[in-house]
Amino acid sequence: MRRAWVVRSGDTSREIDALRTAGLVGVRFEAVGDVRRLTPREVEHAFARSGATGIETLRSRLMRFVTDLRVGDLVVVPNLAEHDVWVAIVTGPYEYVDEPPVAGIHHTRSAEWQGWIDRSASWLQHKLAALDAPGAVVELRDPDWWFDQIGSRDLPAERPPRAFRPPPPPAPASRATRGPRAPSAPRAPRAPRPAPEPARPKAPERVLCAGMCGLQWSPQVLVGGLCPDCRGD
Repeated sequence: MRRAWVVRSGDTSREIDALRTAGLVGVRFEAVGDVRRLTPREVEHAFARSGATGIETLRSRLMRFVTDLRVGDLVVVPNLAEHDVWVAIVTGPYEYVDEPPVAGIHHTRSAEWQGWIDRSASWLQHKLAALDAPGAVVELRDPDWWFDQIGSRDLPAERPPRAFRPPPPPAPASRATRGPRAPSAPRAPRAPRPAPEPARPKAPERVLCAGMCGLQWSPQVLVGGLCPDCRGD
Protein backbone atom coordinates (compact mmCIF):
# COMPACT_ATOMS: atom_id res chain seq x y z
CA MET A 1 0.00 0.00 0.00
CA ARG A 2 1.33 3.38 -1.00
CA ARG A 3 1.66 5.96 1.73
CA ALA A 4 2.32 9.68 1.75
CA TRP A 5 3.93 11.62 4.58
CA VAL A 6 4.79 15.14 5.64
CA VAL A 7 8.41 15.06 6.80
CA ARG A 8 10.00 18.27 8.03
CA SER A 9 13.47 17.88 6.58
CA GLY A 10 15.09 21.24 7.18
CA ASP A 11 13.82 24.67 8.10
CA THR A 12 15.40 26.68 5.27
CA SER A 13 16.10 26.32 1.57
CA ARG A 14 19.81 25.89 2.33
CA GLU A 15 19.15 22.85 4.53
CA ILE A 16 16.72 21.31 2.04
CA ASP A 17 19.19 21.87 -0.81
CA ALA A 18 21.92 20.13 1.18
CA LEU A 19 19.69 17.10 1.74
CA ARG A 20 18.65 17.07 -1.92
CA THR A 21 22.28 17.10 -3.00
CA ALA A 22 22.97 14.18 -0.66
CA GLY A 23 19.87 12.31 -1.85
CA LEU A 24 18.38 12.12 1.64
CA VAL A 25 15.34 13.01 3.66
CA GLY A 26 15.69 13.24 7.41
CA VAL A 27 14.38 14.47 10.73
CA ARG A 28 16.03 16.42 13.52
CA PHE A 29 15.94 14.43 16.81
CA GLU A 30 19.42 15.23 18.10
CA ALA A 31 18.79 13.84 21.60
CA VAL A 32 18.49 10.26 20.30
CA GLY A 33 21.23 8.15 18.77
CA ASP A 34 20.95 5.24 16.34
CA VAL A 35 17.43 3.91 16.96
CA ARG A 36 18.37 0.47 15.66
CA ARG A 37 20.43 -0.02 18.82
CA LEU A 38 17.81 1.28 21.25
CA THR A 39 14.59 -0.03 22.73
CA PRO A 40 11.50 2.20 22.79
CA ARG A 41 12.10 2.76 26.53
CA GLU A 42 15.69 3.83 25.87
CA VAL A 43 14.47 6.26 23.20
CA GLU A 44 12.14 7.83 25.76
CA HIS A 45 14.95 8.03 28.32
CA ALA A 46 17.11 9.85 25.75
CA PHE A 47 14.40 12.43 25.24
CA ALA A 48 13.91 12.76 28.99
CA ARG A 49 17.63 13.41 29.56
CA SER A 50 17.47 16.28 27.05
CA GLY A 51 14.71 17.99 29.06
CA ALA A 52 12.10 17.53 26.31
CA THR A 53 8.40 17.38 27.10
CA GLY A 54 5.78 15.17 25.44
CA ILE A 55 8.26 12.30 25.42
CA GLU A 56 5.84 9.62 24.22
CA THR A 57 4.72 11.80 21.31
CA LEU A 58 8.31 12.50 20.28
CA ARG A 59 9.20 8.81 20.46
CA SER A 60 6.14 7.93 18.35
CA ARG A 61 7.04 10.46 15.63
CA LEU A 62 10.63 9.32 15.45
CA MET A 63 9.59 5.65 15.27
CA ARG A 64 7.22 6.46 12.43
CA PHE A 65 10.16 7.71 10.41
CA VAL A 66 12.25 4.69 11.39
CA THR A 67 9.73 1.85 10.99
CA ASP A 68 6.60 3.09 9.17
CA LEU A 69 8.14 4.82 6.15
CA ARG A 70 8.84 2.32 3.40
CA VAL A 71 10.57 2.30 0.08
CA GLY A 72 8.25 3.83 -2.50
CA ASP A 73 6.43 6.11 -0.04
CA LEU A 74 5.96 9.73 -1.04
CA VAL A 75 7.41 12.42 1.22
CA VAL A 76 6.19 16.03 1.17
CA VAL A 77 8.62 18.55 2.68
CA PRO A 78 7.19 22.01 3.39
CA ASN A 79 9.60 24.93 3.28
CA LEU A 80 7.81 27.87 4.87
CA ALA A 81 10.89 30.08 4.68
CA GLU A 82 10.74 30.13 0.86
CA HIS A 83 7.02 29.38 0.38
CA ASP A 84 7.90 26.07 -1.32
CA VAL A 85 6.74 22.48 -0.99
CA TRP A 86 9.23 19.79 -2.01
CA VAL A 87 8.43 16.19 -2.93
CA ALA A 88 10.59 13.06 -2.74
CA ILE A 89 10.20 9.29 -3.01
CA VAL A 90 11.79 7.08 -0.34
CA THR A 91 14.37 4.73 -1.89
CA GLY A 92 16.13 3.17 1.10
CA PRO A 93 15.90 2.03 4.72
CA TYR A 94 16.54 4.02 7.86
CA GLU A 95 20.13 5.11 8.48
CA TYR A 96 21.79 7.01 11.31
CA VAL A 97 24.44 9.36 9.88
CA ASP A 98 27.20 10.45 12.25
CA GLU A 99 28.18 13.43 10.07
CA PRO A 100 24.98 14.49 8.31
CA PRO A 101 24.88 17.09 5.51
CA VAL A 102 22.65 19.23 7.74
CA ALA A 103 23.66 19.70 11.36
CA GLY A 104 21.35 17.82 13.72
CA ILE A 105 19.60 15.72 11.06
CA HIS A 106 21.18 12.35 11.84
CA HIS A 107 18.08 10.19 11.22
CA THR A 108 17.85 9.80 7.44
CA ARG A 109 16.57 7.74 4.53
CA SER A 110 17.80 7.79 0.96
CA ALA A 111 15.31 9.45 -1.37
CA GLU A 112 14.84 10.55 -4.96
CA TRP A 113 13.71 14.17 -5.01
CA GLN A 114 10.98 14.85 -7.58
CA GLY A 115 10.81 18.63 -7.57
CA TRP A 116 9.07 21.52 -5.90
CA ILE A 117 5.62 23.17 -5.83
CA ASP A 118 4.77 26.77 -5.18
CA ARG A 119 2.77 26.86 -1.96
CA SER A 120 0.35 29.36 -3.52
CA ALA A 121 -0.67 26.94 -6.33
CA SER A 122 -4.46 26.90 -6.54
CA TRP A 123 -4.75 23.08 -6.58
CA LEU A 124 -2.75 22.87 -3.34
CA GLN A 125 -4.77 25.30 -1.22
CA HIS A 126 -7.18 22.74 0.27
CA LYS A 127 -4.19 20.66 1.43
CA LEU A 128 -2.31 23.38 3.33
CA ALA A 129 -3.97 22.52 6.64
CA ALA A 130 -2.56 18.99 6.40
CA LEU A 131 0.88 20.29 5.42
CA ASP A 132 0.90 22.68 8.38
CA ALA A 133 -0.12 20.07 10.97
CA PRO A 134 2.39 20.04 13.84
CA GLY A 135 4.90 17.23 14.06
CA ALA A 136 8.11 16.17 12.35
CA VAL A 137 6.43 13.16 10.68
CA VAL A 138 2.70 13.20 9.82
CA GLU A 139 0.92 10.62 7.68
CA LEU A 140 -1.32 12.07 4.96
CA ARG A 141 -4.77 10.50 4.72
CA ASP A 142 -5.09 10.67 0.93
CA PRO A 143 -1.90 9.18 -0.55
CA ASP A 144 -3.55 8.27 -3.86
CA TRP A 145 -4.44 11.91 -4.47
CA TRP A 146 -0.85 12.95 -3.83
CA PHE A 147 0.59 10.26 -6.10
CA ASP A 148 -1.88 11.20 -8.86
CA GLN A 149 -1.04 14.90 -8.60
CA ILE A 150 2.70 14.38 -8.54
CA GLY A 151 2.54 11.88 -11.38
CA SER A 152 0.44 14.15 -13.61
CA ARG A 153 2.42 17.37 -13.11
CA ASP A 154 5.79 18.39 -14.46
CA LEU A 155 7.44 19.58 -11.26
CA PRO A 156 10.51 21.79 -11.68
CA ALA A 157 13.56 20.06 -10.24
CA GLU A 158 15.40 23.22 -9.22
CA ARG A 159 14.27 26.29 -7.38
CA PRO A 160 14.22 29.39 -9.61
CA PRO A 161 16.50 32.25 -8.57
CA ARG A 162 14.76 34.59 -6.19
CA ALA A 163 14.33 38.16 -7.40
CA PHE A 164 16.21 40.68 -5.28
CA ARG A 165 13.91 42.57 -3.02
CA PRO A 166 15.36 45.81 -1.62
CA PRO A 167 14.90 46.22 2.09
CA PRO A 168 11.96 48.41 3.07
CA PRO A 169 12.76 52.03 3.94
CA PRO A 170 13.33 52.64 7.63
CA ALA A 171 10.31 53.67 9.60
CA PRO A 172 10.21 57.30 10.71
CA ALA A 173 11.74 57.82 14.13
CA SER A 174 9.34 58.15 17.01
CA ARG A 175 9.13 61.29 19.08
CA ALA A 176 11.14 59.54 21.80
CA THR A 177 14.09 58.73 19.47
CA ARG A 178 14.20 61.65 17.09
CA GLY A 179 15.72 64.01 19.71
CA PRO A 180 14.79 67.57 20.79
CA ARG A 181 13.21 69.82 18.24
CA ALA A 182 15.26 72.66 16.80
CA PRO A 183 14.07 76.05 18.06
CA SER A 184 11.71 77.60 15.58
CA ALA A 185 12.08 81.17 14.32
CA PRO A 186 10.02 83.72 16.25
CA ARG A 187 6.80 84.67 14.56
CA ALA A 188 6.10 88.25 13.58
CA PRO A 189 3.48 89.88 15.80
CA ARG A 190 0.06 90.07 14.27
CA ALA A 191 -1.42 93.45 13.49
CA PRO A 192 -4.25 94.34 15.88
CA ARG A 193 -7.70 93.95 14.45
CA PRO A 194 -9.59 97.22 13.91
CA ALA A 195 -12.24 97.91 16.51
CA PRO A 196 -15.74 97.38 15.21
CA GLU A 197 -17.69 100.54 14.35
CA PRO A 198 -20.36 101.45 16.90
CA ALA A 199 -23.84 100.61 15.78
CA ARG A 200 -25.81 103.63 14.65
CA PRO A 201 -28.96 104.32 16.67
CA LYS A 202 -32.09 103.75 14.72
CA ALA A 203 -34.17 106.84 13.98
CA PRO A 204 -37.53 106.81 15.82
CA GLU A 205 -40.36 105.65 13.65
CA ARG A 206 -42.57 108.54 12.36
CA VAL A 207 -46.07 108.35 10.87
CA LEU A 208 -47.78 110.97 8.67
CA CYS A 209 -50.75 112.62 10.32
CA ALA A 210 -54.07 111.97 8.54
CA GLY A 211 -55.18 115.54 9.25
CA MET A 212 -54.53 118.87 7.48
CA CYS A 213 -51.11 119.60 9.09
CA GLY A 214 -49.18 117.35 6.75
CA LEU A 215 -46.61 116.55 9.45
CA GLN A 216 -45.12 113.25 10.68
CA TRP A 217 -45.60 112.29 14.28
CA SER A 218 -44.69 109.50 16.65
CA PRO A 219 -47.33 106.75 16.52
CA GLN A 220 -47.89 107.12 20.26
CA VAL A 221 -49.08 110.71 19.75
CA LEU A 222 -51.63 109.97 17.04
CA VAL A 223 -55.18 109.14 17.99
CA GLY A 224 -57.32 107.88 15.17
CA GLY A 225 -54.50 108.86 12.87
CA LEU A 226 -54.70 112.57 13.93
CA CYS A 227 -52.07 114.59 15.75
CA PRO A 228 -53.02 116.85 18.70
CA ASP A 229 -53.11 119.95 16.49
CA CYS A 230 -55.55 118.41 14.00
CA ARG A 231 -57.65 117.05 16.84
CA GLY A 232 -57.81 120.48 18.49
CA ASP A 233 -56.48 119.20 21.81
